[in-house]
Amino acid sequence: MAGEKLLTEATCKNAKARIKQYYLNDGGGLRLRIRPDSSRSWLYRFRLNGRESTCSLGTYPQISLQIARVKTREASEQVSKGINPATAKRVAKVAQIILGETTFGAIGKEWLTHNQEGWSAAHYERNEGLLRRYLLPDLGRLPIDSIGEAYLFAVLKKKYDGGAKESSRRARAIASQIFAFARATQRATKNPARDMADNPYFKRPPVKHHEAIPQQDIPKLMERLNQTGKNQILDFKTVCALKLALYTGLRDNAIRGAKWNEIDLIKGFWTVPATRMKNRKIHIVPLSQQAIHALTNLKSLTYRSIDSYLFPGTGKYGCMAENTLRLALHRLGFKVTVHGMRTLITNVLNENHFNRDAIERQLDHMEENSIRRAYLTSDFMDIRVPMMQWFANWCDLEVNQQKATNVIALRKSA
Repeated sequence: MAGEKLLTEATCKNAKARIKQYYLNDGGGLRLRIRPDSSRSWLYRFRLNGRESTCSLGTYPQISLQIARVKTREASEQVSKGINPATAKRVAKVAQIILGETTFGAIGKEWLTHNQEGWSAAHYERNEGLLRRYLLPDLGRLPIDSIGEAYLFAVLKKKYDGGAKESSRRARAIASQIFAFARATQRATKNPARDMADNPYFKRPPVKHHEAIPQQDIPKLMERLNQTGKNQILDFKTVCALKLALYTGLRDNAIRGAKWNEIDLIKGFWTVPATRMKNRKIHIVPLSQQAIHALTNLKSLTYRSIDSYLFPGTGKYGCMAENTLRLALHRLGFKVTVHGMRTLITNVLNENHFNRDAIERQLDHMEENSIRRAYLTSDFMDIRVPMMQWFANWCDLEVNQQKATNVIALRKSA
């Protein structure tokens, strides 16, 4: 740049636009281009292999004169080595994009999207939550192939020791699937999560089976659910959802994500799509008169169109949140899960000698014997319709019998 009149920050700042674009030279190939719209940008002119070329160095004043000179020197060194700085810049940009696409977080989210169509809403929600809470905070920004088994162990150990034992184990399984997905898409060469599958540190916590609601507690539960006004501590939609769980035996997820286009109040059937069923098959359940009554009352509150949710929520999925029904039972004084209602139904119906196959079909249980499963194609609807009406009547009868017992007891004490 010696012997040339160099630019100053003041010259660059005060450069005025003209009818045609023009250039201010700083020497060494660096020049400032001023366009008619007053925009200004840095260019580096160079000659490589006998041809003159230009490379953009950024806009002014975002790139100051001093920084532009540094960039010019770097570009000049590339030219001296036979490298086109414009080409090198494009390659570096692509490399940055690729680097961003190969982080654990980017691939994890891509894995979720890739599998979402084949998962139920509950399965997607569970996997997304485990990924977001247990893996992304520590792994999200790291290039996936830079993550080793020792670091992954430290991340999961912290969660495991903090009390989230089963969630940590599930998070490891999800990490293994993400690493496998990265390998399948040519963005990783190893799977440290899979190598940790048999790590003895992460012991499986004792299995806690879904506790059934004791039969003797049904009168108290129904009484709590039937309370109205100020005596009812639960939202009306939550009450209806719990009643339907009891009257149908459907799983929590099948109920929470229900839409009105699944309900036929005239014929008395609820058709649950395969995406919300554990066995991935359409499931039809009969509706007792009690269930139809609950749905009729609910319809006036939540029906907007056939595609609207029975139990709308404010979360990102638009329906009732995952823990709502379990927490509602706890508020009523029952330390059980919604799944425990299915156990209650199984016990009561079997004790009263209903057809075992009809009970299993009602609860969408898969026949363990593969040969029998292949030939057992009946939906047993002719048995299930009166069976579930009997069960709903049994729930009411238990309440009435309890009331009668209380009245007799009061008379004796009088």
